[in-house]
Amino acid sequence: MAQTVLEALKGISSYPIPLRTLTTVADKRGLQLIAEATQEVLRGKAFNLAVADLLLWLSIAPDVSQGGQNYSFTDEQRKQFRNRANSLYGEYDAADETGTPKPIYGYKGNRI
Repeated sequence: MAQTVLEALKGISSYPIPLRTLTTVADKRGLQLIAEATQEVLRGKAFNLAVADLLLWLSIAPDVSQGGQNYSFTDEQRKQFRNRANSLYGEYDAADETGTPKPIYGYKGNRI
């Protein structure tokens, strides 16, 4: 069976990205999550900007524990996510979307 857009987007990281986030990003970019992830889709602007959106989201994602598994990123990894996202935005002329995202929650890891 062919891979779906949802599976391809989930595949950018082992971090448990919430379905709500994936749905929001797909809707913003005009992608259908249940559509087949063909080579044309994977190389397309909408998919790559969705990847950039998710990389930017990952750059501020909280450290979590789920099912006995811990998910956390170093500051360097977070910086790499932002740099890759900004590179994709630039590649697809979406430079107005670059920048450092602002967290929408107040607690991150063991920092208060």
